[in-house]
Amino acid sequence: MLKLQGIALKLKNKIIFFFVFSFIFDCVFLKSVSITPQPPDRSKKIEAEVSKFVVLAFNFNNDFLDELPTKLSAQCPDGKITGIVTKYEDINYFLAHTMRVKSTGYCIKN
Repeated sequence: MLKLQGIALKLKNKIIFFFVFSFIFDCVFLKSVSITPQPPDRSKKIEAEVSKFVVLAFNFNNDFLDELPTKLSAQCPDGKITGIVTKYEDINYFLAHTMRVKSTGYCIKN
């Protein structure tokens, strides 16, 4: 009986370690990258990022992406944005994940 309790305790400790380990460490996957033609004048670089945290893969919309063009345009009010590089990353946790989209570009004055 005492031996069985020792085995149960070791199993319990391993399960707790697995869950703690799963929440501490995550995996990042680069889903896609898109690039527009790069301008010769790269003096003013602009950047923007949006993200969304999703639990149990219940993602009902991607409205958070609507903020990205607004954030980029706010950094270049009097010019044209060119040379845009957009990266979509998925950061996976144990029962959740974060979708993150980063964009960089260049503001060219008209």
